Amino acid sequence: MRPVSIDFLASAANARVLGNADRIVKGVQIDSREAGEGDLFVCVIGDFKDGHDYADGAYGNGCRVFLMSEQKAADAILQRDPSACVLMAEDTQIAFRDMAKAYLDQFDVKKLAITGSVGKTSTRTYTAAVIGSRYPTQSSQKNLNTHLGLCLTCFRAEEDTRVMVFEMGMDRSGEIAEYVDWIRPDTAIITNIGITHLERLGSRDAIADAKYEILNHFGPDNLLIYNADSDYLSEEEIVRRTGGNFRRFSVGTKDGVDLQLLNVNTERAGGIRFTLKTKDIALDYSMPVLGEHNAIDAALAVAAGLSLNVPMTQAVKALAEVKPNPRRMNAVKLGGVYVIDDTYNASPVSMIAALDVMDQIRAERKIAILADMLELGEMEREGHLEVGRRVADSSIDVLFAIGPRAKAYADCAAANERIKIYYAEDLAELEPAIQRMLLTGDAVLIKGSNITGVAELAQRIREKLSWER
Repeated sequence: MRPVSIDFLASAANARVLGNADRIVKGVQIDSREAGEGDLFVCVIGDFKDGHDYADGAYGNGCRVFLMSEQKAADAILQRDPSACVLMAEDTQIAFRDMAKAYLDQFDVKKLAITGSVGKTSTRTYTAAVIGSRYPTQSSQKNLNTHLGLCLTCFRAEEDTRVMVFEMGMDRSGEIAEYVDWIRPDTAIITNIGITHLERLGSRDAIADAKYEILNHFGPDNLLIYNADSDYLSEEEIVRRTGGNFRRFSVGTKDGVDLQLLNVNTERAGGIRFTLKTKDIALDYSMPVLGEHNAIDAALAVAAGLSLNVPMTQAVKALAEVKPNPRRMNAVKLGGVYVIDDTYNASPVSMIAALDVMDQIRAERKIAILADMLELGEMEREGHLEVGRRVADSSIDVLFAIGPRAKAYADCAAANERIKIYYAEDLAELEPAIQRMLLTGDAVLIKGSNITGVAELAQRIREKLSWER
């Protein structure tokens, strides 16, 4: 981050300055545990937590600049240390956005935004790697793809930054529209349009409308890169929904696309190999990540690189060095057990992709720990049945199905008498059996929606296996 003055931030957010206005801000944080000397701590009021309650912790870590909306909290900080500074705003989230926009507007950068039902984070990671191989590039981090994360991403811009890559998530209509209103991306990538968030949005048409909001301000100079294999992302559908008054670059497995994905295979070492072909060149790619579904995300990243004159030969080298994202097909061998943590979230598409990976790997015994998928709306029952049928047809030897919806996994998997099945509505009921069962030579997949607790289970499994080594 380029250091900025209090006056700059106050002017951007129309905030009042209390205390020492001469301080310089060198970093921005929304987590009090990460806020320290030189940082601005943003006191966000969320559904369950109020950042003002954590200001004292940030102060204890050395932070002396705060964005607040509660006078009582501001008074407490300034009484404790009159040399501290508080920026007072009516709404800290709005003020934070206005600060982020003003900060980013200082830089002459290309802005690329990514959305989609699945694959956003992988595509963002690969895109940043490809473009970053030629230009100084900053991108969203971890799973920070909503309002606060996008604001934090803006403050990652440095003096030499030339490209910013934003990941845009959403769970309601109009959310992405709000983001692009102030970020104004030059290029957009849509990975696919599925059924994630169907419960909230009601239909795939509504999901498509929400994803297409990323193009709200596009004109002839803007570019959409899209996965043409997704049924809601055909050329005809794009034009029908948007008018198509912008440049387009199609990626997919079918003939006639601008960048064609071919020959996707799993390598023995555990990575993937594939070919990308344009009208002028075809090149082989190799990546050290699990899951053939990652190939389409990588292809979208290569297309983004081409749009900024990153040669495909350079993209080959960049993608060969990428690392898996945390909790996304992240594999580690501990105590002779191959643990695959894919717990970031779950949908029928990603569940089936993870089971495809399990079919491709070698292990003496294959164990799947699968929890409920949430936010599927009217597709909830059919989505769980679809996954259950895929389990029945897979090479899985043992299934642990967790949660009331996951009973469909167990019921369908029972069609395959070879599979040993354990089911419970509550994770705590099955965890002792899970921990006892894991043996040298096993491969275990852990997957489910965030709220089900499988991420914590994966961590406990890793800790136990590490201890036993």
